[in-house]
Amino acid sequence: MLVTEVLAIRVLLFIVVPAAVGIFLSGWAGNFAKRRGSSPLVVRTLRVVITIVWVAIVVAETAAILGTFSILSALTVSAVAGIAVTLALQTTLQNILAGFILIRQRFLHIGDSIQFSGVKGTVVSIGLVEVVVRTDGGALAMMSNANLLSGPLINFTAAQRLAGEY
Repeated sequence: MLVTEVLAIRVLLFIVVPAAVGIFLSGWAGNFAKRRGSSPLVVRTLRVVITIVWVAIVVAETAAILGTFSILSALTVSAVAGIAVTLALQTTLQNILAGFILIRQRFLHIGDSIQFSGVKGTVVSIGLVEVVVRTDGGALAMMSNANLLSGPLINFTAAQRLAGEY
C-alpha cells in the first residue's frame, strides 16, 4: 500500500467515521430525550455534551494522524478540555444531582402547594434542572433544583402524603 492510501484509510476510520457517529448520536440522543418529555434545556445540554465529546475525539485523532501531537499530548489536551467542560457545566450538573435527590425523597410532587424564597404557588413541572411553579397570581416561576434543595422549602400538601415518614 502507498503512504497516501494508508493515510486515507486512517482519515476515514479515525476522523470521518467518529464525526458521522457523533453527529448521528447527538441528534438521536436529543430526539430521544425530547420524546421522553425532557425540558428543552436538558435536550440542548445533552446535545452539546455529546458534540463536545465527538469533536474532542476528532481533534485528537486529527492531531495524531498529522503527527503534530503525540497520543499522550492529545490525551492531555482532552483531559484539560474535559475539566473545562465540567467547570462550565458545574451549575447544570449541580441542579441535575439536586433534581435526583428531590425526586428520590418524594417531598415534591406535581400539584403540591409550596413556598420558597417568597414565591408561593402550585408545582406544575418537575425537571432534572428546574421546578416550575404557577404562582397564586397566575405567573410562572422557575426555580433551580439546587436552590430548592438548599431550602428552606415549605410544602403545604406533603404532610398527608408523607404521614409516618417524618
